[in-house]
Amino acid sequence: SSGINADWPLRPGGLEFPNLPYLFDGDVKLTQTIPIMHYLSVKYGIFPKEMAVHAQCDMIDHVAYDLNMLGVRLCYSPADVFKTNKPAAVAASKVIVQQLSGVLGTKTYFAGDYITGTDFWLFEVLDRLERIEPNSIEHDNIKAWRKRIFALPTLQNYFNDPKSTRNLPLNNKMASFK
Repeated sequence: SSGINADWPLRPGGLEFPNLPYLFDGDVKLTQTIPIMHYLSVKYGIFPKEMAVHAQCDMIDHVAYDLNMLGVRLCYSPADVFKTNKPAAVAASKVIVQQLSGVLGTKTYFAGDYITGTDFWLFEVLDRLERIEPNSIEHDNIKAWRKRIFALPTLQNYFNDPKSTRNLPLNNKMASFK
């Protein structure tokens, strides 16, 4: 259960599974991070073009979700538990990043020579990890991949704007790590 009852205020908006995040785009009404990301990737033409690559990127999206939840669970634990569990959570995340490094290999992006929504989603998750534990990404190919995304001209306003969501706390005020 998501903890949200059927009377949640957005239910009348047509959301079948009311939750955050949500997206209203014309007749399309979605909740959940990965379906929203997949929808936007297709809408803007940044989706994997080959079936095998699509399947692998879908798998990476879910690995990224698991990695993100590792950080979320840690950050929303009480402060003493956060402090106690942080080393193990960081170690577990490093194993996942090592696996991602192996998948990326020498490719420019996770789909190969072109960027997809998977790259943006994983970039965000790894960015969050770096805020929880600075310098925790140790693999040169992942560092170079992140640098390529940081260098994308269309994202410069976002990265350089002090009011962008990237500069907001990672978590709500009730989290032990914000």
